[in-house]
Amino acid sequence: MDLTRLKFDFSDLAGLELASIEQQADFLKGFHDKQGFTGSTHLTIREQVAASDVFLYLLGRFGPPNGFLSFARSKNEAMKSVVLWHYTLSWRSRLMHVVAHPFSLEVVFSCPQPVDLAEDGFAALIKEGMRRHSREVAIARKQVTHWHSFLNPLSHMLDACDRMLVRARWLDASLVKSKEHPVTPEEIKWHELHYEEHASSASELSGCCLAVRMMAPVLAEMFVNLIIYNQFRGSRSVDQEKADFTCASILVRLEKLHAKCDGFVRPVDMRSPPVRAFTDLMNRRNDLLHGNIRPSARKEDEFLMYEGMPVIKGFRSIYDRALGPILNAFPLKDAEGDYVVARGLLDYLLECLEPAAAAELRPMLDSLDLHQERNDKKLKALFTNIFVDSSALASLYRNGSQEP
Repeated sequence: MDLTRLKFDFSDLAGLELASIEQQADFLKGFHDKQGFTGSTHLTIREQVAASDVFLYLLGRFGPPNGFLSFARSKNEAMKSVVLWHYTLSWRSRLMHVVAHPFSLEVVFSCPQPVDLAEDGFAALIKEGMRRHSREVAIARKQVTHWHSFLNPLSHMLDACDRMLVRARWLDASLVKSKEHPVTPEEIKWHELHYEEHASSASELSGCCLAVRMMAPVLAEMFVNLIIYNQFRGSRSVDQEKADFTCASILVRLEKLHAKCDGFVRPVDMRSPPVRAFTDLMNRRNDLLHGNIRPSARKEDEFLMYEGMPVIKGFRSIYDRALGPILNAFPLKDAEGDYVVARGLLDYLLECLEPAAAAELRPMLDSLDLHQERNDKKLKALFTNIFVDSSALASLYRNGSQEP
């Protein structure tokens, strides 16, 4: 046995107590000086035991988190992306810290001697502790609510449109959009070397623009449905009525939003510029979606016919004849315009809502996930998209975020 290592078994776990204010104050000075935890034993828990089980065990035995990082989290927004909760416990006049970060759980013994405990051993102790303190853990379970998260299709569609427009603008800027008909050997050589490259870029540009034009009205309609999901008026027993309203045409939904949903300070004005622009957008999208053919909107060239022979009015270069139709089919300007219209409707609908309702819905435009409590059908965006590992903790202190 290595006598230099401190033993930590179940009797030590059972003997843990909350650290005193004096113990925490003494430790805090060293934490600031060292810009982080000190100690020779530092465990990182990721898979050995669920972080929620560790929390329920500690909550059942000791009450709410008492660590200064939990307090710092409540006072400093930047800390919320690094620390979830922190317990500081006293063990044989030494301190033991249990800190939950978004990607791992840290167990730190603030003593110079190494502690004879590994990640698997800590997990086994917690599981046994939960069994022996099942009554306290059961009480702790009643103090928490149960949530689940799911991917937010609205924010992902907005992000996809933004990324495709960035790509489309880059392609558009790098493309040679027109070229004189090649005559000289040098001009012919340019076509041989570069045509395929530009043709591929033109095809990708057209695809990006088409995708944005198809998705823009969908994301606007998705936001309308999100409002209905969260704000539909009435008790929770009106699910069928809500489903029927969600299936109504988009214009009916817009017109009756204020009558069917809570949180509106004024009705949606169907004659307002944002709604009229969106109506035109829907018509354009429907033409694309249903494959409608409108020759007058797609005029490319004019020519004459004589006994089956085309009589061309004006010649185009071979480059313009090949790439021109690809570039003109779904122009970047049209894709950008459709996206602006869709975002304009979102902004207009937020303006029609009460400030509190708008403040609850606005974060959902950016949140990667949405969250729902087990007994509540409303959706929320509880967190920002910024979560970092525990390594960022020291940088927060170096940047001056040292308020405990």
